[in-house]
Amino acid sequence: MTTPGLRERKKRATREALRAAALRLALERGPDAVRVEDIAEAAGVSPRTYNNYFAGREQAIASAVAADREERVAAAVTARPADVRLADAVTDAVVEQYADTGAQAPEALLMVVARPALRAAFLDTAAGIEPPLAEAIAGRLGDAAPQTARVLAASTAAAVRVALHDWLRPAGGAETGSTAAVGGLVVPAGALPGRLRAALAPLAPAFDAAEQQARPERGRVRRVVPNLRVAGEGAQRRNREFYRLLGLEEAMNHGWIMTLAAPSSPTAQLSLATRDATAPVVPDLSVEVEDVDATYEAVRAAGAEIVHPLCDEEWGVRRFFVRDPNGRVVNVLGHR
Repeated sequence: MTTPGLRERKKRATREALRAAALRLALERGPDAVRVEDIAEAAGVSPRTYNNYFAGREQAIASAVAADREERVAAAVTARPADVRLADAVTDAVVEQYADTGAQAPEALLMVVARPALRAAFLDTAAGIEPPLAEAIAGRLGDAAPQTARVLAASTAAAVRVALHDWLRPAGGAETGSTAAVGGLVVPAGALPGRLRAALAPLAPAFDAAEQQARPERGRVRRVVPNLRVAGEGAQRRNREFYRLLGLEEAMNHGWIMTLAAPSSPTAQLSLATRDATAPVVPDLSVEVEDVDATYEAVRAAGAEIVHPLCDEEWGVRRFFVRDPNGRVVNVLGHR
């Protein structure tokens, strides 16, 4: 992420001093007894300078309670390993940062929950997730359009706001007296991590689609075909007649392997193999991919066992066999 310059660091220091003063005074006097002028004086700046940073006392207090979680979420996403699914990286980062109250006093959170104006201001802090998170997501997606990163970040911020809204809403609609502090964490309406995960779950397909678009070379699967081992050509023919009863017709026959397909859905296929023409084993299934070479490199880098090396076959495919964690052999192929 971008390293802030001197001017930006000074602005952040002033902002931190103002919100720290706002929270301290609110806890000492009660938020209703705190004026903007009091906060500015405690931070050593003018009320005019205060107004450059916050629109009112509630905003400053809520910012102090939020404690830069917005930026810490983005930093946590950036710190996740590159092979972690983006949807998981974002969700885990949000849950980690919002479920951890850190050094925040429990009474500060209770004060926010108990007052509608402070609750609203605290909910508004979720919007701050968008700018730094958009930068972090763009960094993960590489050459993906910046607009995609902004949309995903804005959607995440909205989901966090929804989860916080439900969590901070006092039970029975009461404004006071319905919250509880458990181990320093305010839990007015159930566990916050669960609410955050539930709110973010609908965004997972969008994150997955963005990742796949950013890595099309090994992310596109054309078809997956189960391979059934049969004992000779007689058994192969008998199985063919059986699977015709289910609507599958012979689509390819090399003798040692016969592929059946559904006429109405050509990628719905099943292969019957007596042996493999060049490999030592009959694979359990075949997966046709967009770029078999890129997939081969990815599988090797992951340390998976290569059962049959990458090679060109005389029947027009380029393929390799790999063993999955369950011990099954997968034929990964692409047509030349």
